Amino acid sequence: MFDLKDIRTTSDSDPRHYLITDDGLKKAVNMAIWLQKPLLLTGAPGTGKTQLASKVAYELSQTSADALNGFAPFSPKPLSFFTKTTSSASDLFYSYDAIGHFQKRHIEQNGAPGAATSAHPYLQLNALGMAILQTYGKRKILADPQMSELAKLANFDSIADEPMSSVVLIDEIDKAPRDFPNDLLNEIEHYRFTISELNKSIQKADAKQSPARIVVIMTSNFEKNLPDAFLRRCLFYHIPSPDTEKLFEIVCSRMEPYLQIAYANGRQPKSDADIRILFNDYKPKIRETIIKGFDKARVSMIDKQPSTSELLEWIKVLEAEGFFTGAVDFDNLTNGQKTILKYTMPIIAKSKDDLENAMR
Repeated sequence: MFDLKDIRTTSDSDPRHYLITDDGLKKAVNMAIWLQKPLLLTGAPGTGKTQLASKVAYELSQTSADALNGFAPFSPKPLSFFTKTTSSASDLFYSYDAIGHFQKRHIEQNGAPGAATSAHPYLQLNALGMAILQTYGKRKILADPQMSELAKLANFDSIADEPMSSVVLIDEIDKAPRDFPNDLLNEIEHYRFTISELNKSIQKADAKQSPARIVVIMTSNFEKNLPDAFLRRCLFYHIPSPDTEKLFEIVCSRMEPYLQIAYANGRQPKSDADIRILFNDYKPKIRETIIKGFDKARVSMIDKQPSTSELLEWIKVLEAEGFFTGAVDFDNLTNGQKTILKYTMPIIAKSKDDLENAMR
């Protein structure tokens, strides 16, 4: 019944293929790293706010020791925290399995043998808590009598042996309750938190103790305004929707690696040279027809304008369904191309009115 094709691939999440076309964004990232202040990003959904953290972490992990200016090496993947409407400030640092701990204590109180009911195994470090402990490294923590008990934490073994710098992503911070950013004011400025279940405060290693640094990238869709006191502690940048030329650059950076993987996984095998020839054949069709058509369709949509990520998904489906075979002319489409457009348009149009406007 279904002819499923390899539409989404690992190339979608590969930070090497994320393209930063905005010079202002590059400068904002550099200033955040240099000033050691969190970077707050806004922009329409699908403009790449969340993926930026992966790109920054990857690029920093590939940077030479000399270029890092004394910073400890960076982990190649960001530590991510995805904010929920129920998130509290402590969730950014650690989580506590209170129910599991209670059940263990209850079993032991009823005579079952077991270890002492310490809270440590039921505490798990989250993104910023992990980054803070990573500034020390496992060896220093174990050698410090004041910190060695942290080895009992559930995911302590995830910490590298030596100090390591980290990129931390706090995604959609505006989803959290109003108190969430207010409660983070001191913690985000001094990288300090308290595990109340252990009555223990932990602070990032200072520059004299460790060369490790923390780069924090936060995203917001501005569903609600953030407090002024919180904004003062951040650098801010708004990612604009890319124009036609930048859209084309982004599509090119994503489509060629997508085709290489797609044809390696089940489609007619093609060499890298054949893929380049195929993609070069697609380029003018994408630039002159699809992207310009996408811009026209986007302007006609009132309820929700499609994002860059939806454009990429749309082009991948069009390619998989053979839309680019032969000439592509929106004023003179074949019946097959019209059919493909009809059932793929819901990728970019998300309401009945927008779908009708885009089809026209």
